[in-house]
Amino acid sequence: MPEVGLLVLSVVPVAWCGAGPCDIRVLVVSYCVRYFADRVVTLKGIGAGLATFDPGFKIDGGEVLRGGELLGEVEISATGSDLFAEDLAANIAECERVASHAAAQVVARLRTAQSIVTLRVLDGERDPAVTWDLLTPIWTVLPSLSTGLTQMDGQGFYDGSQLIVAIS
Repeated sequence: MPEVGLLVLSVVPVAWCGAGPCDIRVLVVSYCVRYFADRVVTLKGIGAGLATFDPGFKIDGGEVLRGGELLGEVEISATGSDLFAEDLAANIAECERVASHAAAQVVARLRTAQSIVTLRVLDGERDPAVTWDLLTPIWTVLPSLSTGLTQMDGQGFYDGSQLIVAIS
């Protein structure tokens, strides 16, 4: 059997194979959801909050697991870091391209963010709806730790469950 390598791009899985037939064993599809928090949020706080919903939730080295099943990867950047500044600037620029009153309000809220929680959702071979359902508690935990706005790749910015600025 030839060796198989796998390169994963944000939403599109791409397989790389050596000479010979290609044997793909793992399919990884991912997308990012960001939470722009008004206060500093920690992995420990998120992990503790998730454990109150289900003791099977665990954050280990940034991996979000539920019952041992990998659901995503979480990373937090805080004000003062280069990663925070770059991510914030990119999202503000994206929002400013939408010339609307709602977009201006989102930009104002983004400028008050103290941390950005980035969740890379990993569907793998699961139905994306199943992964989303398994991750549902995180959308209760994050607002309990800090007010903020959610940004979903390919959709836009949300305040709670309300889409306030659509960005495709």
